[in-house]
Amino acid sequence: MKTNKTYKMLSIAGSDNTCGAGIQADIKTCQALNAYCLTCVTTITSQNSKDVFKIYELPGIYIKSQISSIIKDYKIDCIKIGLISSVSQAKTIFQILNKFKSKVPIVVDPIFKSSTNKKFNNLKNYASIYKTISKISSIFTPNLNEAKILLKIKSNSQLTTEEIIKEFIEQFKVKVVITDGGNRPDYCEDFLIDKGMVVKITSNKISSKNTHGSGCTFSSALAVNLAKGFTLKKSVQLSKDFTKKCILNAPSFNLKYGPVGHWL
Repeated sequence: MKTNKTYKMLSIAGSDNTCGAGIQADIKTCQALNAYCLTCVTTITSQNSKDVFKIYELPGIYIKSQISSIIKDYKIDCIKIGLISSVSQAKTIFQILNKFKSKVPIVVDPIFKSSTNKKFNNLKNYASIYKTISKISSIFTPNLNEAKILLKIKSNSQLTTEEIIKEFIEQFKVKVVITDGGNRPDYCEDFLIDKGMVVKITSNKISSKNTHGSGCTFSSALAVNLAKGFTLKKSVQLSKDFTKKCILNAPSFNLKYGPVGHWL
């Protein structure tokens, strides 16, 4: 969908000092898609390819001030919400965005833990955070494990991904894309509901150790593509293709777990 408009996305997420994920990945994604990223930092992390060492949660007053200052001055076309550190933060974000009059796509990437297995919340708070955020969101992008945690489904449950996605919509009242929800080792399968039917979008899995930030990249790209007017199904496909290119163009830093690349 060609246009000369510069789409503006508000990213409400954590800061990653390696610039692989979080706010930094969102900024790079927008830039690669000819969009402009405005930000609200929720959390400052100190991390590298091996571990997350420090997490600092910004007080609600700073969350409110960052979001308010932006929406008073810019016409936002879409919003992406990533890491939220506490129920208190979630309530602050809900209170201010609930008053936001413009109807724009709001994509939520419900991050439970880092790829280095650092949990950002306990199970109870995690569920409460995203139950609160679901009241203002238009679409969630959990992976299969995150979807099960939010639905309080045991990891060894025999429910199919198709059943899980229907249950998610029933409980959270939002659209949802369950990323990599299949069990095929060679394929990445994303699931969504389109025209009342469960649709599976399949792509070849890429063997790469440079995937840090791929989830943030996908959810940000999805927000931008939805803002451009593409359907959910088309937006997911475009965002998957974009993320795949970012993985293939990742810089070689000789790390066990390196960042994706956003120069295409």
